[in-house]
Amino acid sequence: MKERLIRNLWIKLLSLFCAFFVWLAVVNIANPIVTATHEVEVEIINDSILERSNLAYEVVGKKTATISYKIRTKDAYRLRDTDFRAYVDLSEMYNVTGAIPIRVEVLKNKDLLESAPVVKAPEVLKIQTEEILTKSFALEARPVGTPGEGCQPGAISMVPSQVSVRGPVSLMGQISSVGIEFDVEGATADVSGRATPVYYDANGNVLKDLGESVRTLSGDVSYSMQVLKVREIPLDFVVSGEVAAGYRYTGAQASLRTISVAGLKSDLASLNTITIQDPALNIQGATQDKVCQIDLADHLDPKLSIAGLENTVVEITLKVERLRERSFTAEAKDITLTGQEDSLSYSLGDAGAEIRVRGLKEDLDSLSVDKMNIQADVAGLAPGVHTVAAQIRLDDAFEVIASSPVTVTVAETDRPAETEKAQEAAAGAETQAEADTGTEGESQ
Repeated sequence: MKERLIRNLWIKLLSLFCAFFVWLAVVNIANPIVTATHEVEVEIINDSILERSNLAYEVVGKKTATISYKIRTKDAYRLRDTDFRAYVDLSEMYNVTGAIPIRVEVLKNKDLLESAPVVKAPEVLKIQTEEILTKSFALEARPVGTPGEGCQPGAISMVPSQVSVRGPVSLMGQISSVGIEFDVEGATADVSGRATPVYYDANGNVLKDLGESVRTLSGDVSYSMQVLKVREIPLDFVVSGEVAAGYRYTGAQASLRTISVAGLKSDLASLNTITIQDPALNIQGATQDKVCQIDLADHLDPKLSIAGLENTVVEITLKVERLRERSFTAEAKDITLTGQEDSLSYSLGDAGAEIRVRGLKEDLDSLSVDKMNIQADVAGLAPGVHTVAAQIRLDDAFEVIASSPVTVTVAETDRPAETEKAQEAAAGAETQAEADTGTEGESQ
C-alpha cells in the first residue's frame, strides 16, 4: 500500500500544483460575490438623555456587533473594521426590555460593497439602567512611605477638604471613604502637590473596579504636608510634699525617661527638657512607694507632638524608704583634735565616742568610722581633764542623732627640759660642722 502511494509522487504533486493555479485563474476571471463579516464595537450616543433623568446604564451582554455584507472576492481584503460604524441611540431605547436597535454606517470604501451592511443577530444592544446617587465624603490623607531619618509626617491640609462623588446606587454602596495618596518616602522638607481621589471599602482597601460610571465631581485635590523634625528629650519629674517622719523620698522611677518629640525646627531649638509638674506627683505623709500615671500629652506644648508612642501615658513610681539607725564606736585614733596650743599637751581617753547615725540601710551598710570626719575642739581648754563634744561631719545622706562626748586630758608642757634638749642639739650640730671643716683641710 505504501509503495502505491509514493509511486510517481512527483507527478501527483505537480498535478496538485496545477489544480491550484487553475482554481486561482478561475477565481480571478469570474471574481464571484461572497459574504464577509466584521466584528465592530458598538458606540452609544445620546447618553445625556439618561443622565438628565438621573439614571446610569450598563450594557448587558456583548458590546460589539457582527456586521455582514456582500463583496467581490478580489475586494474583500480591502475592507477593515474601521471602515464601519455601529451605534445605538439611547433615545430609541424601549424601556420595558432595555433593547436598542443597532445602526450601521459605512465610513470608507462604500463603493466596494455589493449590498448594504446588516447586523447579524442579535440586532439590538441591551442595557440596564440604575438610579444615580450623589454623596459627599470628607477626604482622608494617606501618605505613602517613610520620611527621611529624624523626620515625621506633620499636619496635612487639603483643598477641597471634602468631595462629592456621583455614581450608580449599587456602586456607591461599596464606597466607605474617599482619600488621597501621595509619596513621602525619604522626605526631609514639606511635601505638596495634586492627587486624584481614591475610593476605599469598609476595610480600607482600594476599590479598583468601579469603572468610569463613578466619578468625583470636584476633580483633583491640592495637598500639602509638613515634615517635622524629631528629637529625643529627657523628662524631668517635679515631686512635691514631704514624706512621713522616719522616711525618705529616694527618687522617681518611670517607664520612660526620655521621649521622641516631633515639631518644627524652630520650636525644638530651645527645648532641652520636658518638665512634668502634676498634682499626682505628691508624696505628702507617704510611708511607702506611690504609683501614679501621667499623660505626657497634657504637659507638652500644643505645637509639638510625641513621636513613636501609641500610648502617651507613663507610669511613675515615687520611691519612699524607711530610715534605719546604726551605732558606731570611734576610738582615740579616729578623732582629730583641733585648736591645740603649743604650750600644752593633749591626750584622749581610751573610751572614745559612741555615735548613732540615721540613714537608708544601703547607705549605712557602706558607712564606717574611718569615713567619718570626727573632731573635738580643745581651743581654750586649761590644764586638767575635760569633757568635749565630738563633732561629726557627714554628707546629706546621713543624720547624726546622738554622739557621746570624749574625755580630753590637758597638761602643761615641760619647757626647761625642752630648752636643754634644744641646746644639746645645737652644740652637736656645731661640733659636726667643725669636724667637717677639718676634714676638708686635710684633703687639700
